[in-house]
Formats: sequence, structure tokens, C-alpha cells
Amino acid sequence: MKILSAGPTSISKEVMAEMGKIHTNPDLDPNYTQFHRNVEKKIAKILNTEQTTFLMLGEAIMGLEAAVINIVNRGDRVLVLHNGYFGKGFSEYVENVGATPVELKFDYRRGIDIEKLREYLEKDSDFKAATFVHCETPFGITNDIEKIGKLLNSYNILSIVDSVSGIGGEYIDFDEFKIDVLIGGSQKVLSAPTGLTTITLSERAKDEIAKKKVESYYLNFKNFYDYKDAAFAFPYTMNENLVHAMDVAVDKVLEKDTVALHRKYAQATRIAVEKAGLELYAKDYFANTVTTVLLPEGFDALKLLEKMRERGIIISGGMADILHSAFRIGHMGNNIDFDDFKEMFRNLDEVLKEMKVPMKGSLEEEFVKAIEK
Repeated sequence: MKILSAGPTSISKEVMAEMGKIHTNPDLDPNYTQFHRNVEKKIAKILNTEQTTFLMLGEAIMGLEAAVINIVNRGDRVLVLHNGYFGKGFSEYVENVGATPVELKFDYRRGIDIEKLREYLEKDSDFKAATFVHCETPFGITNDIEKIGKLLNSYNILSIVDSVSGIGGEYIDFDEFKIDVLIGGSQKVLSAPTGLTTITLSERAKDEIAKKKVESYYLNFKNFYDYKDAAFAFPYTMNENLVHAMDVAVDKVLEKDTVALHRKYAQATRIAVEKAGLELYAKDYFANTVTTVLLPEGFDALKLLEKMRERGIIISGGMADILHSAFRIGHMGNNIDFDDFKEMFRNLDEVLKEMKVPMKGSLEEEFVKAIEK
């Protein structure tokens, strides 16, 4: 089965081989700690920072919720910026800690409007923190985290950023962008097995964490980066197999200009989609890592996905209001392979023809022309 979805992505043979090895006992081997910390430093390097970065054992949604638990107090007001499904989802995490989410909604087919946000903050900036998503995976939109981060910082509002589908595929300068908490996941661009969350913290964020009693033990960030025990480096048992696999996966990201590679495949995919006569869901701020494509009215995307699976290819469906009307292509991480993309587009051409979807041209032909320019 070829996986060309918006995550989890395909995983290289080298990463999977490392996943299957037994290296040591991470609880008892003192040398494991240094290895683990080195992997975390490599992740920080992808973000162009030396700020505290650590791994949590758990899928990335855990990291989103943990970020709110660590930064937000009961009674705080939190600005929830959303132009998509996951951005809005932060409201629930905020409510769960007894804080008040104040939602600022943007067009779900466009990136977060910086001027609208600026005008809003001029009238009301009394917020402890603000949450938003870097790449809204369901809709193929990447928000400008540099402009948003700097604007929030200028109002002394702590930023909590979901970059699960951004890290490695979009350029990030954590320090320059003035981000306070950045959350990533192993199963997207990094193309490691699902099960690890990455967290990067600013000094402002760490100062805030130090002030409060975090109402969780396992989700307390301080226990991950500043655990003090004479016998153990971690307050929990780490999965060394996942971390060793992540190490190999991160090395693969660092060995090439992955942002340029993702941008190239994203642009070629969008060109192919439009020239073939289909419609992109996003109208601006296109993501480097995923493209969301709308089918004409009357055609069911779930049927298309089923037909593609029958041909041995997995792509993603739409979500929320576009569940039946859209499909998604994940040009992210280990998915990116010229021959695999040609095969995917050739099969999409055939399936769309079977479904009698009106087309102006061939996705495969237009993709090849665009990628070879």
C-alpha cells in the first residue's frame, strides 16, 4: 500500500529498521540520557533555535492539551485564533482548565488575517495567551506564524502554536518569530512512527510554568526538561525504540533542504490540480505539506478514497463540513517521491474518469510538467 496521505506518512526502511532494534534499557542505562537529549537538540536545530526542546511519549494532541495545562490558569482569558478545525479545537482544552476561551474566527479558506488580528488587539489585548495552528491540515493552509507571533509578543501575550504539520516542511525560526510554545508530532513531515510529541519552549514560557502549580504530573512540562532525581533522568519510562527511530528520521530531515523540497512538490501539485480543472480549497496561504482539493458538487470524495485504496494508494479525505466534498494529498516527509506521485496522479486520473468527474486535463501530465520546470 502506498501512503500519500496528510499523515501519518509513509516511513522509510531505515527508520523502521531502527524502530525494530533493541539498544538498551532506557530506565537503567546512564548513556541513554545523553542520546535522548541529543535527539531533542537535533529537533531544535530544525527550528533554528537552542531553546529548550523535549520529547513527550504520546500522540501530538496530547502536546496541544498539555501546552494549555502548563501555561493557562483557571480564570485566564485565552484568545483562540481559528481558521480551521484544529484551531477551533483549542477552545475545549482552555475550557477544561477552567479558563475562558475567546474565539476570533477567520475565513476557513484563507490564512489568518494579520490586519484583522491587529485591529482586534488594539481594542482588546487582555489575554494571558493565544492559541493558533501553523498548518491547518484539513484545509491545506499555512498561517504566517512569524507575523502572528511577533504581533502577540508585542502585546505580551504568550503564544501556543500547533505546528504538527509544519515542522520540517515550513521554515521556522523559533526565536525570531517570538513563539513561546511550539508543538510538533513524529508522524507528519518527520516521518517517524506515531507516538512522540515535540515541545519547544521560550524562556518566557518556562518562567510562566515555574510560577504555577501544573495540575498534572505526566503532562507537566517541567518534569520532562528539569526532572531532578538522583537515580533517574526521567519521571517515566521512555520508549527507546520510538526515540531511536526519531533520531534516524530527524537526520534525514537535516541532511537536505526539506522546506524547498516541500515547496516544490506543493506548487507542482497545485498547478496540476488547477490545470486539470479541479478547485483548490485554500484561496491563499497555501501549505507546503498538504493540498486540499474540492470535487464538483454531486460527487462523493469518500467514494474516490475507496477506489484509490482498492488500487493500493491511500490519500486523505476532507474533514468537518467538507468530509464528502474534498480529498487531500500529503506531499510531506517520506511521502515525497517522484515515481509515487506520478503513480498517484495517474490513478486519480483514472478514478475521476470512472466517476465521470469533468476534467480539463490530466493530473499526471500537468504534475510532471510542473515538477520538471
